This record gives sequence, C-alpha cells and structure tokens, in this order.
Amino acid sequence: MTTFTDVFERKEVKYRLNASQHDAMIAALAGRMAPDAFGTTRIVSRYLDTPDRALIERSLDKPLYKEKLRLRGYGAPEAHDRVFVEIKKKYKGIVYKRRVGCSLTAACAYLNGMPYERACARYPLPDPVMAAESLAPRSVQIAREIDVFVARHAPLRPSMLITCDRTAYAPTTCADGDDLRITFDANISYCDLFEAQPATPRPLLQAGDGVMEIKAAGPFPLWLVHALDACEAYPSSFSKYGTAYRACAPRAERPAVAPPRVPAAMFVLPNHAVKKGGRCA
Repeated sequence: MTTFTDVFERKEVKYRLNASQHDAMIAALAGRMAPDAFGTTRIVSRYLDTPDRALIERSLDKPLYKEKLRLRGYGAPEAHDRVFVEIKKKYKGIVYKRRVGCSLTAACAYLNGMPYERACARYPLPDPVMAAESLAPRSVQIAREIDVFVARHAPLRPSMLITCDRTAYAPTTCADGDDLRITFDANISYCDLFEAQPATPRPLLQAGDGVMEIKAAGPFPLWLVHALDACEAYPSSFSKYGTAYRACAPRAERPAVAPPRVPAAMFVLPNHAVKKGGRCA
C-alpha cells in the first residue's frame, strides 16, 4: 500500500534543458541519485481557471504570491483509481502544495460542487487504507482550503491539459539528505480545453528539449552546483501552463463566457501511460 504526501513546502527551481544538457545532468547524478520506485510515469494535469483565465494571467505577471488549482493523475486512472485535487501556491520563491487524493469519479463530483466528504463516501477508493486517507481529518481540512479557493475564484472550468513523461530521482546516499528530488520532464504537450473541440495535444517544446526541476527544502549540495555550472544549466521561470497559454489563440478568439461545470470526459486520461499510481515527486 502506497501512501501519499498531502502537503509540500520547498524550493522548486526549474531548468530548461536541451538533449546534451539532459545527458550531462544524468551522468552527474550517477552514484548519488537514482530513479525512484515509480520509474518514468505519464503525468496528466488539468488546470482549472476562470472564464477569462484570470488565474494564469495573474501568474504570468510574476506577483509575490500566486496560486493555481489542478486535477492531477498518474498513468491512466479509471473511475475508481486515485487522482489528486491540488492547490499550488508560490510565495517569495517557496512552493506550497495542498492536495487531497480520491477516486477520479469523486474528484469530478467534488469539482462540480458536491461536498468533498459526500463525494468520497459515494465514490470511494476500493483500497480501504486509501479510502480512509481521503476522509482523514487532515484531508478534510485541505478540502476546506480548496473550497475557499473555489469560492473566491468561481466560476471555474477546465482550462488547459498538460501531459509529460516524468522521471524522478532521489538520493542514494545519506549525505544528500532525504528532501532532495530532481525530476526530468520530457514529451511535454498541451491541449487548450477552451476550444470548442479540443485538438490532439500539441508539443510544448522543440524536439529533444525538456524541463528539469530541483526540489529541496534547503541549499543545493555542492556537487549539484558544480554539475549545473559544468553543463551551463541556468534557472528558468518556465511554467508549463503559462507557456501553453501563451501558445494558444489570442484572447479575442476565446469565448467570453464558459460553462463552469467540470465534465468527467475532460478528465479521462490517455491510454498510452507508462505507469499509474500516486507519488510525491
């Protein structure tokens, strides 16, 4: 039985890498970090936004504080598999994530207005431990925080689909601690859910390019700093949702008003997944 972490507070630094930089960083990790138990996983995220996409517009203005709401799945979950409804906040460079895990059906019901506890009780996860986690006091408290977010920004609707293949690395030695994580996202694509008939996902980056993200609660170890210098990898403010939003049609071509309901079909995940299951990276 795999549990999940529902709260994160850490520094997350992104790097846009080309193929040679990616290979150099993978080589630098040898002996210090290795892929975690999940290996490479297909991640599918649906971002919710207002009808005029005020949330991503504000985020791109780089304010001191910003927040997003998304539904995230790993692999290709079906109706009774676990997905995560997550608020992602960023304040002064520190990322805070609050999320609840429940079945895909429960998540859709919840995002369509059904109270969180009722949705989890009506559409429970088949694993009793997972089901208990979804209704634990801590999860219910996080759901209340999500409720406040939704009420503040209502109405919300599916805005953007972002998919990628993620490989997460964790330390193999105690010297680097337990909090360091490095993820590599490849094959990043997007689909504009504001389109009347969303098209097939489009590539977000040029062929061979990807995104590396270093996640740590404290300073980077010296060996990692040297590795970044050696391959000339520099921090980037790259946002998948933001980059996809900029690539979409001009605002004038988007509908001024969009229905707030979250259709379950918008959250059916692709069948070409590498692996499914919850994870913390």
